[in-house]
Amino acid sequence: MLVPVIRDADKKPLAGLIERYNELVDLARQRKLPADATGGSIATVTNFGTFGLEWATPIPLPEQTLVLGMGAARRAPRWDVAKGQFMPVMEANLTLSFDHRVLDGGAAGRLLARVAELLGQPEKL
Repeated sequence: MLVPVIRDADKKPLAGLIERYNELVDLARQRKLPADATGGSIATVTNFGTFGLEWATPIPLPEQTLVLGMGAARRAPRWDVAKGQFMPVMEANLTLSFDHRVLDGGAAGRLLARVAELLGQPEKL
């Protein structure tokens, strides 16, 4: 299994990340992934939702600090106060596993809350 690494992801717009991700996946499928495109990462995102799983516990690799897991989206009812009725929304579970030697629970919780907030408002990405 190859896990491509997108370097300096925090300095790139979302569109740039998607482009680089697609490029790395294509290279990995061809078995032509350059050595500098693997390893040396501190965080990973894994999408077990592609297998229809709503929830899982991803484990960070030994050199990594954390791994964010994304589950399959599902339609769920949510009360809309303004409309006075339940409205369908899409929801998905997020899981954050992290190394307590590097990150404490408070910081991890704030990170997960921020990721959830941004995913709920993609225009802020």
